[in-house]
Amino acid sequence: MTDSSGGARTVRGSLGAAASRTVPSGGRERPRGAAVGRRRVLAVSATLLPLLATASCGEPDPLTGPPPPSPQVRTLQAAIAAERALVGAYTRVLAAHPALSGSLRPLLIQHEDHLAQLRGRLIEPPRAAASPSASARPGHSPAQRLPATAGGAVTVLEDMERSAAAAGVRRLAHVTPSLAQLLASIAASEATHAAALSALRPAGGA
Repeated sequence: MTDSSGGARTVRGSLGAAASRTVPSGGRERPRGAAVGRRRVLAVSATLLPLLATASCGEPDPLTGPPPPSPQVRTLQAAIAAERALVGAYTRVLAAHPALSGSLRPLLIQHEDHLAQLRGRLIEPPRAAASPSASARPGHSPAQRLPATAGGAVTVLEDMERSAAAAGVRRLAHVTPSLAQLLASIAASEATHAAALSALRPAGGA
């Protein structure tokens, strides 16, 4: 006689196994690993997108280039241009009147030192450094015409010193305290030079 209970258990076991392998309504069984991989890609993308957006915000626009020089940089460029003009004027006067070397060369050396100190403070953006502005490069300030006589040349130097000293005082309000201290020192030196040149003028001759 056949064991009906054993056959029933066999049939139920077969049906359970078949149910566990039931194919979804789409007709194909979806691999479990593919679903996990897609979830990981979505999670990584959600994490990276904000980081990429933040990084792109800090980059300069290649079409507009670097920002223009700050007001302090422009003020420093103007001070450098003034010192460069004085150095050039003293150099030309000494070349034309070597007899004034004992009086004028110490003043020229001081201006060269001022120019070096100012240039050491200047940090320009690449575009500003490449442009023919009032930067630290020589040869861009137009040379002032100097009189042929020694006395006349000394008078021009005196006027240039007074103008540079006054301009230096006006620049103090537009720079940091440390740079203002340097500009004030240079302006005081230029005022002293003007007084020395005024005393030298009669000895220079007309």
